[in-house]
Amino acid sequence: MGGGDVVVNTQDKVREIIAQYKAEFARVDLEERYKWIAVKHFQDNWNIDARDFADMLARSFAKHVNLLDAGVARPLYVVVTFAKREPDKARDSFRILYDESLPLEHRRRVFVEAVKEFVCNMQQEDPRWKNHFQDLHALSVYVTFRYPEKYYIYKYSVLEKVAPLIGLETGPDRWKAYVQMCDAIRDVAVADEELVSMSRARLDDECYQDPENRLLAHDIAFFAYQLQKNKEKEEQDAVKPAIIHEFRKWLEWPGRNNGKPYDEKTVRVYVRQVEAEARKLVPHYDGNVNLYTYDSSHGFEVQLKKIMDIIGGGEVQVNGAFPKVLRLYLEFLREREKEKALPPNGNDKPKDSYTQEDFLNEVFLCAEDYDSLVTQLERKKNLILQGPPGVGKTFAAMRLAYAFMREKNPERICTVQFHQSYGYEDFVIGYKPDGSGFTLKEGVFYSFCKKAASQPERAWCFIIDEINRGNISKIFGELLMLVEADKRGLGYAIRLQGTEEPFFVPENVYIIGMMNTADRSIALIDYALRRRFAFFTLEPAFESEGFRDYMESKENPSFVSVVEQVLRLNEEISADPLLGPGYQIGHSYFCFGDGDPVDSKALRDVILYEIKPLLSEYWFDNQAKVQEWTKKLLAAVQ
Repeated sequence: MGGGDVVVNTQDKVREIIAQYKAEFARVDLEERYKWIAVKHFQDNWNIDARDFADMLARSFAKHVNLLDAGVARPLYVVVTFAKREPDKARDSFRILYDESLPLEHRRRVFVEAVKEFVCNMQQEDPRWKNHFQDLHALSVYVTFRYPEKYYIYKYSVLEKVAPLIGLETGPDRWKAYVQMCDAIRDVAVADEELVSMSRARLDDECYQDPENRLLAHDIAFFAYQLQKNKEKEEQDAVKPAIIHEFRKWLEWPGRNNGKPYDEKTVRVYVRQVEAEARKLVPHYDGNVNLYTYDSSHGFEVQLKKIMDIIGGGEVQVNGAFPKVLRLYLEFLREREKEKALPPNGNDKPKDSYTQEDFLNEVFLCAEDYDSLVTQLERKKNLILQGPPGVGKTFAAMRLAYAFMREKNPERICTVQFHQSYGYEDFVIGYKPDGSGFTLKEGVFYSFCKKAASQPERAWCFIIDEINRGNISKIFGELLMLVEADKRGLGYAIRLQGTEEPFFVPENVYIIGMMNTADRSIALIDYALRRRFAFFTLEPAFESEGFRDYMESKENPSFVSVVEQVLRLNEEISADPLLGPGYQIGHSYFCFGDGDPVDSKALRDVILYEIKPLLSEYWFDNQAKVQEWTKKLLAAVQ
């Protein structure tokens, strides 16, 4: 560990949490006792051999409150419908899930596959059936209700915050890490006689008696999660005023705006934007990187270099653009840093490792999808991510490149955007004016391939945004052959016009393209290029486990209501014969940033200034429908 790292004693930290838990026991019990009641109710009603299996299933889980069907997630509704339609298959699925003689992972996999098959069949009748919702959380509820003496109710958001809080590391196996975390808490809890006595005393006849104290351990973990979340919010609130005040003073300097001071209204708007966007502009990198951090012993230590590294990698965006206020804020940071000495080798960019786990933590895709992406990229060496607006194509492409290279290294990534004026001389090579005539200059892809060829043992990723906006034949020319997976390397080198050295596309160059399926202004992608690329469709991820975890972390019922309306809107868009699934509203419209509160204003702004204009373009000949859906979305904002 580094010299500045703090070693956390897990047991001591858990004891601190338990002390606070006991101090607030009355409040916590009032809010959380329903879990013990729900488990007891299940135990009293469960009968795998019941004649009406669907009715028994619904009745057994009836008191789950919000542990299963909550927000957009409907795991219980799906399995109850499964039981109504195919009772024998549903019964057998639960029989396997509850068979303790089989490995848990095998039981989970068989259960999920059975429900997935049912959902696929339902989709033939009703296209709205798209998600089975049987994620790790739902499955943990099923097995915990059946065997509460053995399992814990899993919540990723709890694992994410509490494990590091008590000094535990989490690996790629989230379930295993969660069990280890809860076991560590339970070991300390059962040794606290006062705590165990308090917990036993509150469990009346309606409650599961929890002899192994596993529900208690889960409850303490959830309590710690709430404590940590509240603490982080307080820290953010405490740090904002001083640095924001400093930024305000910087804006008010008379010579700031080309010799004219910004007016009071402009200063107020810029300051408000930085306050509101701070967490959105810079996501988590190596801990709690922010637009500003505070160290009480050293004053304000702004992590300028780190922020600039992230921006240099093209990763800081708000609605797809770099707002003026961010550029001003960075200028402000640079000036502050001039007064401080940069650390040794301050110009070296960190080469941070980046794994599959990192990818899955940031992109709302499952491990299966990730494996498919990597497999296709390895097989074809050329991959196109396609999908509706707002599904995170650019975000996913950059992180796929990182994961594929196994490190976050922008030096081995190049990003370009195709457009109608983009040509061969920009991409490959060509003559360009230099003031006294014309000079042969290398294009961006030509230069990139030469660099990649110098490091054949390492993967290099070339990312093309809006790949279907360019004239493919004009841009690629003879390279259409060379980019094929089996035409790579020196053996297929050709001599380009005006050059002496043969040119080839190295085997370690991987091309990731992106295209918007909802753009009416462009034609379908060139068939010559299509056969050389694999295609992967990104869809709105509102119903994914990752997005539900993210939405849950915002703790705003209005957010959930708006997303539910967007799901209904997407159903109508998909059913429209002039639109279809390629025009759905993507989830990234509602990605507000890890530390940002999602309030009514933020939701209304997205609806009025991002979604409504898009709907106006979709239904340009039916403004009544645009107004109807705008009203529905706004009505969901409480």
